Amino acid sequence: MMTFDPEGLTRAQCDGDACVACHKKWPRPRIRIGRLPNEAVLFACPECADALVPEPAVENVYPFPRRVAFS
Repeated sequence: MMTFDPEGLTRAQCDGDACVACHKKWPRPRIRIGRLPNEAVLFACPECADALVPEPAVENVYPFPRRVAFS
């Protein structure tokens, strides 16, 4: 989980009542996106959560070679 600096956040964002990125309050954001230094949980709306959370690095994934079924 990411740790956010509360300096630039509003009270609603710090209380988990608004999206940490876009300030949207309704519907209430439900995706846990990070924490404050005091361990308070921060939330984001689905659209912002997709943008804030990096895609996991996929390792050891290799494409299968193309093969001809009938020669």
